[in-house]
Amino acid sequence: MKKSVFTMGLATLLLALLTIPSHAQLNVGKKLQDKLNQKVSQQVDKSIDGALEAPQKATEKAAANKQEAAIDNSADTGNSPKAEKGKAKAWSRYDFVAGDKVMFDDNLAGEENGEFPSRWDLISGNAEVASFEGESVINLVQSGTDITPLVATENWLPETFTIEMDLFFDSDNPNVAYEIFLIPEGSKYKEAVHKELWYPIDIRANAARFKTFGSESEELAAAGVSNQWRHVAISFNKRSLKVYLDQYRLINIPNLEGKPGGLRIKIDKSVDANSMVKNVFIAEGGKKLYDQIMADGKYVTHGIKFDVNKATIRPESVGTLASIAKLMQEQADLKFSVEGHTDTDGDDNTNLKLSQQRAEAVRAYLSEQGVAPDRLIAKGWGESKPLDRNTTPEAKSNNRRVEFVKL
Repeated sequence: MKKSVFTMGLATLLLALLTIPSHAQLNVGKKLQDKLNQKVSQQVDKSIDGALEAPQKATEKAAANKQEAAIDNSADTGNSPKAEKGKAKAWSRYDFVAGDKVMFDDNLAGEENGEFPSRWDLISGNAEVASFEGESVINLVQSGTDITPLVATENWLPETFTIEMDLFFDSDNPNVAYEIFLIPEGSKYKEAVHKELWYPIDIRANAARFKTFGSESEELAAAGVSNQWRHVAISFNKRSLKVYLDQYRLINIPNLEGKPGGLRIKIDKSVDANSMVKNVFIAEGGKKLYDQIMADGKYVTHGIKFDVNKATIRPESVGTLASIAKLMQEQADLKFSVEGHTDTDGDDNTNLKLSQQRAEAVRAYLSEQGVAPDRLIAKGWGESKPLDRNTTPEAKSNNRRVEFVKL
């Protein structure tokens, strides 16, 4: 059996003591006893401290686990469906909030593979609808491919708007860049109107830049890129421009010269790489959150997003949810009915159940963020209260919403 280091050390010291002359042993023995007492005292103190700290550490660990599980509190089949596991915590500082009136929404529903996407116009290159991992995407086949939403009017973007989309990257190869322009094609550029917007927002796997502005995300770079989607969110408010890559804000320009006119997505690549786009969503901005609630008695948002036909909250919803939680913390008298709504696609009863589950998921998330549960109730209306006639993708998207109705 192995002896402890302490026992072996003690034996060595005793042996050394025996070799000391007798007239000196008394003083040395006293010093040795004092040393031993000090060591024992330290060991006892350490044990006591550990015992006292254990409950506190357990409490802190439980609190951390609870926070991490804030929007992962049940299975999809439960009463309060979860958010996308693991991602919400990483997106906790994401402050992007989508506009409140849908202008363009293309999930490529009903499109045929190999055909050009019907709601887009081709400026140059070659693009087609393709199926990737069970989803329809726009495949930008070759470098220089340039597409724009098929909109009848020129300079159709308002002074305040948001744009969201998902872009695919094979790797972090710097020779692959998506260029997002906020103006019509070059031949329609008007310097007096569009000014600095001649330049594109350059999106790479780990970076976003506009002219000399922007940066690379060290966190995204450290995590690496291997066949994955990046969520891009753009917020424009009269003169200010903010651009997010996944949960990181990489561009923040407070005063930009030029009025946006439209949207173009162009691929620039000098290597053989897949370049795909999906879930393009454009919304007009509106009143500030509190002002809208005071004026209309409710807040209507399309910024809380769910997986298709599920009540799983997607991580890009965190910015909108955080703004609601913050408002409720600042305005202690506010109480809301959280109300879920769907479009008319699918079975009525299924939509009713889904809308209830989504409302409950939002209520559960806000409760986990510190909002007292008795300040929120959840109600699902399914497709029974449409805002539009469900005749266009944008109308359907407007109907798919979450409302916070003041109680």
